[in-house]
Amino acid sequence: MAAVITKQILAGIRLVNGGLALAVPNVVGGRLGVSTATSPGLGYALRLFGVRTVLLGIQLWRTQPVAGNHVVQETILIHGADTAAALVVYRLGELPRKGAMLAVGISAVNTALAVLLNWQVRRAKP
Repeated sequence: MAAVITKQILAGIRLVNGGLALAVPNVVGGRLGVSTATSPGLGYALRLFGVRTVLLGIQLWRTQPVAGNHVVQETILIHGADTAAALVVYRLGELPRKGAMLAVGISAVNTALAVLLNWQVRRAKP
């Protein structure tokens, strides 16, 4: 039961963040400290992120949190890579400090949820 709740929380975060990036990239960009008005290509990049994240959210929401499920297993890789990318952006100064820290924080929470989900699935009794 705990794995189902963790899965739903992580899927919900994916759906909300992806939906916002897809529907209102200027708002997401603003939270990160950048403007789609001054960087028009940013809207496209955020919408690509949004589509990817919404599809991953739907996929996770629909899957069963059971041992051996590749969708569950891949959550660690996906969110770990997102966290690494956010850390690189922070280190290179490609976003304002506050926006980069927000990206790192959100990605790190998602990674922690992914690790927790996989741990819960592995320790659940068949």
